[in-house]
Amino acid sequence: MKLNGDLNLSDICGFTYDHYKKTLKKIKEKRKFATFSKNSDHDVILRHDIDCSLKAALKMAKIEDELDVTSTYFILFTSEFYNPFNIESSRLIQGILKLGHKLGLHYEESFILQNSLDPTETIEKQIDTLNHHFDTSTECVSAHEAIGYPPQMQLVLPKGVENAYSAKFAVQRKYISDSAMYWREGCFCENYLNYEKLQILIHPMWWHQNKKSRSEIMNLFLNDEYDEYSPVVTAATEKHERHAFNCQHNIDD
Repeated sequence: MKLNGDLNLSDICGFTYDHYKKTLKKIKEKRKFATFSKNSDHDVILRHDIDCSLKAALKMAKIEDELDVTSTYFILFTSEFYNPFNIESSRLIQGILKLGHKLGLHYEESFILQNSLDPTETIEKQIDTLNHHFDTSTECVSAHEAIGYPPQMQLVLPKGVENAYSAKFAVQRKYISDSAMYWREGCFCENYLNYEKLQILIHPMWWHQNKKSRSEIMNLFLNDEYDEYSPVVTAATEKHERHAFNCQHNIDD
């Protein structure tokens, strides 16, 4: 849906936490939220692909917890912005789980193909690693920046694991997304009553306390609240300085 020519509805609604909260409350008045493992023909599955920021994801997870809404957060092993298995990232992901949310695997087709890996084996191992490290049970996978839509890479998933882009969830169920901070069919606040069953994909990185542009959001990853790299560099620099000092003065670590 568009208003005033090229003006997208999201430009009016805004990607703010306030709008997100109000929309979830409206949905709860009319519909039930479901998961990929437990759903019906009249509900809403809420999903988040964590492409860049675990900090943004935990903020959104806390908002949903306050509203008693459960969603699924998809972890990307090959993210250029975070390592899900370092101490801080693990703490953030555990925080999402402790709020009662689910974890999914966000796999990257191009990584698998460019490295000549077997898709089924690779995804099985990533699921096993995710389950082991976070003591959880992965219910679903979703392709990251898939080559073609729906994803064309052939794979066989473990028993009990769903594909978010399968016909069951992306064709038989209406699928809408805020990809690239753009609602192609209008903001989800305008869509939740238009379909019997929905899958809504929300990328936490695009949402903020105050309305921001895409470039302003991306700037948050440079010496700002979503910067998960600079603190690591600072800590490593301080550690190596201490180690060098101890070596120079014959002090045991």
